[in-house]
Amino acid sequence: MSVAEIIRRAIEIGERNGKITFDDLNQLCDSSALDPKDVERIFNALSEAEIWIERD
Repeated sequence: MSVAEIIRRAIEIGERNGKITFDDLNQLCDSSALDPKDVERIFNALSEAEIWIERD
């Protein structure tokens, strides 16, 4: 899955639940090899969408 698709799905989950968990993110990123810049893009996109990332 591309980083853009991960971001899109993460925002959908966050909007539906009011937050996203690290487990949710791990499931989305499971089959993707991400480098640190990709992870930063995901976190920045969630922050801009005002979606909280929470521990499980």
